[in-house]
Amino acid sequence: MIFIAGNTPSSKNSKRIITITNKKTGKKTTRLINSEVTEKYIKSSKVDWLVNKNEFLKMIKDKEKPYKIELYFIRDSKRRFDYINATQIIFDLMQEYGYIEDDDSQNIIPVFKGFEVDKTKAGVEIRVL
Repeated sequence: MIFIAGNTPSSKNSKRIITITNKKTGKKTTRLINSEVTEKYIKSSKVDWLVNKNEFLKMIKDKEKPYKIELYFIRDSKRRFDYINATQIIFDLMQEYGYIEDDDSQNIIPVFKGFEVDKTKAGVEIRVL
């Protein structure tokens, strides 16, 4: 099991719209980017992702794809959340840090173990079944 600290945000539902102006042409472009909460989570969890990578790679060694990846969320409050939305940032970061090749159906099957509320140890426990 590996543990990634921090209250997992929804990367899907927490986007913000920005407008960028090209200094040369004056043309404006609209972009959709992660919310500040999601950006903060990405930065604060980076060390956990780097430290746990070898352990995760051991967990998937000799297992066939698609990997069944179990997630147990520890939330910092009783606020409602969607498993699917909270899972997106987890699998996006697993792909970004080289844990998995892709987060598509050929590579992973998410398994939701449940959640609990504990303000002192919010995060996500990740296991390979």
